[in-house]
Amino acid sequence: MSTGQAPHTGTDPHTGTDAWKGGGMYLREVPVKVENLSVAYRSGGRDITVADNVSFEVEAGRTLAVVGESGSGKSTVAGTLLGHLRHGSRITSGSVEVAGRDVFSLGGRDLRALRARDVAMVGQNAGNALTPSMRVGTQLEEALMARVPARAERRAEARTLLEKVGLPEPDRIGRRYPHQLSGGQQQRVAIAMALAARPRVLVLDEPTTALDVVTQARILDLVAGLSAELHLATVLVSHDLGVVARMADEAVVMREGAVVEAAPAADLFTAPRHPYTRRLLASVPRVSDAGLAEVGEDGTRTVRDRAPVPEEAPEAVSLEDVVVQYGRSRAVDGVSLGLRRGEVLALVGESGSGKSTLAWSLAGLRAPASGRMRLHGEQEGDLAAGARKRPPELRRRIQLAFQNADTSLNPRRIAREAVRRPLRFFGLASRSDADTRARGLIEDVALAPALSDRLPQQLSGGQRQRVGIARALAAGPDVVVADEITTALDVSVQASVLALLDDLRTERDLAFVFISHDLAVVRGIADRVAVMKDGRVVEEGPVGAVFTGPNHPYTRRLMEAVLEPDAAGGAGLGHGAADRTDRTEGAARADSAADAAGEGGGGSVASGSGAAEGTAEGEWIDLGGGHRIRRGGE
Repeated sequence: MSTGQAPHTGTDPHTGTDAWKGGGMYLREVPVKVENLSVAYRSGGRDITVADNVSFEVEAGRTLAVVGESGSGKSTVAGTLLGHLRHGSRITSGSVEVAGRDVFSLGGRDLRALRARDVAMVGQNAGNALTPSMRVGTQLEEALMARVPARAERRAEARTLLEKVGLPEPDRIGRRYPHQLSGGQQQRVAIAMALAARPRVLVLDEPTTALDVVTQARILDLVAGLSAELHLATVLVSHDLGVVARMADEAVVMREGAVVEAAPAADLFTAPRHPYTRRLLASVPRVSDAGLAEVGEDGTRTVRDRAPVPEEAPEAVSLEDVVVQYGRSRAVDGVSLGLRRGEVLALVGESGSGKSTLAWSLAGLRAPASGRMRLHGEQEGDLAAGARKRPPELRRRIQLAFQNADTSLNPRRIAREAVRRPLRFFGLASRSDADTRARGLIEDVALAPALSDRLPQQLSGGQRQRVGIARALAAGPDVVVADEITTALDVSVQASVLALLDDLRTERDLAFVFISHDLAVVRGIADRVAVMKDGRVVEEGPVGAVFTGPNHPYTRRLMEAVLEPDAAGGAGLGHGAADRTDRTEGAARADSAADAAGEGGGGSVASGSGAAEGTAEGEWIDLGGGHRIRRGGE
């Protein structure tokens, strides 16, 4: 597929000359050409095709998005731009040309030179891309060696790159190891490393998956600015259609290895032609949805009603003035929250806000420095102790579903063994019964029984995440802490996993602590929301009240940064979700209260908008119905 766009008419920043053809015309600079590309691997004595006759071009200064579900072949195609194929795969037809060179005809030395100077990639999981035993500053300086020989200049430029990607205190960040950074911070370091070589072609494979909405907006603006400045040809692989709408000039939709639709991005979002494209767009969660979306085969979209939490539902967990420290730094600072049986409490906020630390402390992975954490029910339990010091029964009742199922599952153990282990560890099943129980749990999370005998690498991302959920359920918990469990999933798989969680909540009367930076997902799955900033809760309330009237200035900023596909055809740009949310009269009054909170003043709240519990900074303004905001600015 050719992009079919007007030719570039400017100076090539890499050569300093215009690509002049004569007769008043400029040549198109096309750093990326993929023609009739097919990729396959051998299995059972036959070829399994993962990319089938794929063609596209990307001009300098343009961004092409490749979208599709897990297993569609989009990451395989992106990898070929760097000459990378998974073990056992091979090119069966076609060619890949980058910066004027046929990638798969290059020898090892020339291929390394291409990767060092002309093409760079930012992968989905920065934690795997960074060397765990090297400080991030040293790794960034290493990426600069091919272009900046002097050590002092490399160090200065590394610091500048860390500042450009929005990392605070770059000198301090540069001295840290990858495990000492949050997921969002790791991703920003990976983007800085990719940009260090000033490449002509930039491949972004799910680059903002681990980022909160504010950081995502900053990174997308950064990449767009650098793409324009350096005249980059950018290939964006993403399941986040809001990001695609914001960034892409053209889009290619893939399914089962084949391109089913290719069009300018604005046309794709306003008038999708293929039924598969329509289903993908319909599956995207919206902040205006008052529940989870369900999509039919024809792309028809409905929103399922949420079963309300009964008023008499007993409390499952209570937290009072919880403080969690790393050295002298307070990652969680005086948080008080409650959670009822059958309820989903969402923790939202930017990377580093303390939401994951609070959840890990609840699960026993980091003991609080002070405060009270209690598990309620038939047997009361003190959660202030770390997991190793908790009685087995208490440990069993709170389970954690991890963000990255790839690394949380043992790669040498089949899925059934991963689910069976909690059953045996907590003495819930005999050796003979454990296999049967494990198979039943795998079926409960809507996986085919045959998949229980597969290794993690033989499962898709969505399937691995379901195995992780089944493992958490195996212990028979009262509370499940779900830490960004849908972050890496494409929209259709994400929708099915969210529906599964909602069903489990009602069927098993489970309480969930749901951590996410995707506010549209939170809108559909949560009953209550707590917004965290710098380790403190700045707003808390029922999900409807928070989303129809984002009151605290920080909450408002999070809302305005949300990206959604622009069905109205805004030239491929996503718009702040808050601009599209209908605000009720009550929400408008709540915003007036928020303005008072943001100013940190001691004035009273306007009549009808809620009564302030106090006037000093740091105290709360009560808006009624369990909705409250912290007094004080950002």
